Amino acid sequence: MGSWGPGNFDNDAARDHLFEVTRELAEQIDQALADAISLKLAGKGTDIELAESLETVLPNIEIMCVLHESLGGGFLPEPESAADWQTQFEHLDLDGVPDRREVVRSTFERLRRLAQQCWEV
Repeated sequence: MGSWGPGNFDNDAARDHLFEVTRELAEQIDQALADAISLKLAGKGTDIELAESLETVLPNIEIMCVLHESLGGGFLPEPESAADWQTQFEHLDLDGVPDRREVVRSTFERLRRLAQQCWEV
């Protein structure tokens, strides 16, 4: 408990804060995907509205991965949840550009790899 090193994240309070920040990013991803699914199912959203509801998903995943890799902690979803996010996102994403699909695939692959390492017991 308390301080256990000289670094900015070498104490319990800082680690808890990192976890909360990254958990909030994950909650935003859950909400964005839920909103996009609702729009699509209701047939009420235009392609632009659907795309706008998804625009923070990949940046949030990237931020979570970078923080986890550089600081060695924070929240990551269970690997199955990361796979579900990918399935939902790919089903909803309207951008059919091959280069973009590769970025999407590699972003989710990175998240799943880190999540797998994190959740292994």
